[in-house]
Amino acid sequence: MVSETPDSLVRALLERLQHLPQPRRYWVGYSGGADSTALLQLMHDAQSHLSASVEAVHFNHGLQDSAEQWQAHCEAFCQSLGIPFTAFCLDIESHVRVSPEEAARNARYIGIARLLGPNDVFLTAHHADDQAETLLINLVRGGGVEGLAGIPPSRSLGEGWVARPLLDTARDTLLDFLRSRGIEWLEDPSNTNTAFDRNYLRHRVFPLLEERWPGVRQSMARSARHARSNADALADLIREQSGADLQDPHRMPVKALLSLEPKRQALVLRQWLRGHEVPMLPEARLAEFVEQLRRARPEARPEVKWDDWAIRRYRDALWLQPAHALLPCAETDWKTGPTLSLGDDAGHYRLEGPAVSIPANWRVSPRRPGDRLRPDEHGPSRKIKDMFQAAGVPPWLRLGIPVLYWDDVPVALGDWVLGHRLKRWLAERGLELVWIPEQPALAHIRRDCHKRTKTHDEENR
Repeated sequence: MVSETPDSLVRALLERLQHLPQPRRYWVGYSGGADSTALLQLMHDAQSHLSASVEAVHFNHGLQDSAEQWQAHCEAFCQSLGIPFTAFCLDIESHVRVSPEEAARNARYIGIARLLGPNDVFLTAHHADDQAETLLINLVRGGGVEGLAGIPPSRSLGEGWVARPLLDTARDTLLDFLRSRGIEWLEDPSNTNTAFDRNYLRHRVFPLLEERWPGVRQSMARSARHARSNADALADLIREQSGADLQDPHRMPVKALLSLEPKRQALVLRQWLRGHEVPMLPEARLAEFVEQLRRARPEARPEVKWDDWAIRRYRDALWLQPAHALLPCAETDWKTGPTLSLGDDAGHYRLEGPAVSIPANWRVSPRRPGDRLRPDEHGPSRKIKDMFQAAGVPPWLRLGIPVLYWDDVPVALGDWVLGHRLKRWLAERGLELVWIPEQPALAHIRRDCHKRTKTHDEENR
């Protein structure tokens, strides 16, 4: 293999960036490792040819004793390049329901989604070796066309995009580039642990494959690129025929899915997962789940779990979300301050407006059995359980939705149903109660319930 010169690497990077959405700003994910160091240096070298600014982002996962030293190294390197540096500390320890690596990845992508403004592009340093490893892992797991397509070169996230401009570049090329410039990088000690699938492939399997078939990583990455072209064409066709059914990352209408031919049902579900960058469900289990859906009674709740994900049916919709149990809303008194933390999934409550004293005896918790809420002073009270059912909120998500109690009486469900006493108190002080959930499915429910409330109010005017 002919080694690429630094100039040719910069030219290749610029060419790949031209095929991406043109952003107002590039964010470079910078861990301090060799791959992200090479990407950041290349973006610095290319900066005079870019119409958008370049900034570096470091996510401090706190999983290793040296995490602070890694962050300090990254900040110092960015200062030497004159590139703005931002660091975010991620709370991973509380996410005990999944592996630390998966929890870190999930927290990182949540952070990226929040970071991205309209048309911002977040760049990661995935390269051809990563692509080959991903292809082989998906092949071993029985992946279909989408699995063989490997890591997508770009996808939308939040208000912007995530892109991988080095997918065609070998890792050895990046290492040669760093050595030629005398640039130091950090090595994660866990990278040598072959208990992890990728490390096993990298240190045990691919050296044997390269010995027999030199350049096998690049060949596999090329195969992934061809499969991606076919998968993209198929995805475009499915999107044209499925329309809005695939747009929601958390929910899909069952009726629309089951109205399709059986083979199309599996394709639509697979495209739904692909569009939101969820690990692909093995083909046999996907076919089994589709068969369960076809045979299930309307009140049944078939589900399928794989990796750290699950699809569950509730009434007329399929819900896609992490497989681990939702953390309930915290049970806590609200005594001071405009903001109250409700836990990792439930997020927080906030009073927006002038500073005020919190009334005595405010408490927040999940719904209690038999709770009722009266929106209008002279109107009837309603069971909160009935409100959940009317809004189509799945039972497994209800414990994450906060209920505000005043003198032990419910006065708010989330922030879309308010009791008459709380409404009067807020109006008199020019305040608004806002619930900001952290868990994506809870955020979806909140938006949906606000839309329902607005539509109901407009119809009754």
